[in-house]
Amino acid sequence: MKALHAPSRYRAVSMELAAYLDEHCVEMHILTDTGETIAVACPSDSIFAVQRHIDLLAHQCPEIATWGTRSRPEDLL
Repeated sequence: MKALHAPSRYRAVSMELAAYLDEHCVEMHILTDTGETIAVACPSDSIFAVQRHIDLLAHQCPEIATWGTRSRPEDLL
């Protein structure tokens, strides 16, 4: 993935994929630590691409599954 501009950075508190069957639309809903909700419209088949990426990441880097939301030392202060 290559962006023209630097991406906006948020700290996600919660994420979910929502599928709207009538509209043939998939959205990723992200709740940030500031309380802002961001909806990202995705191509309809992207839910399967996301699953493939999660499976690949879990296989290549299984220790990620052990990381909690407070896994960084600076978060523990």
